[in-house]
Amino acid sequence: MNNEIFLKGKTPEVFLEGYGDNRPKFEQLLEDSTLSAEQLEQAQTLPEGLKVLVIAEPWSGDVLYNLPPLLKLARAASWEVRIFHRDQYPDLILPYRKDGLYHSIPVFIFYDKDFNELGHWIERSGEATRVIDEESLKLRRRLREENKDEWRQETIAELLNLGMSGQ
Repeated sequence: MNNEIFLKGKTPEVFLEGYGDNRPKFEQLLEDSTLSAEQLEQAQTLPEGLKVLVIAEPWSGDVLYNLPPLLKLARAASWEVRIFHRDQYPDLILPYRKDGLYHSIPVFIFYDKDFNELGHWIERSGEATRVIDEESLKLRRRLREENKDEWRQETIAELLNLGMSGQ
């Protein structure tokens, strides 16, 4: 990464212009994102000149909920942020695939003033992922149990249709 490439990204303001119907929600989430006095103090002790490259798309729920806190922190800490659309810059996300497979967004990549990578963050907090995974599993189990008879019949019908298409 270098400054020439970094500056090809959109500023948060330009990215927000393309947000469409979710823009009011994004702006509300940005307004609601607050830093405690301790977080603000900690942000101001970080090295100057940090740059954050964001890989995102406006249609992503995780971007909608997790980009506002980053932007609030970036403003408080005077970080420079540039946002790249994942689908327009597919090579950018390759080193940051979640679990080595998924092109999850947002991705926040932190650089010092000389563009040495300091670290990165992907998709959502660990706690949010844990809760979402746990609740998703509960939902899938409940739905399977509630719909087992109907879904078995649908499976049989689809399999029969597959067999019929081979005739």
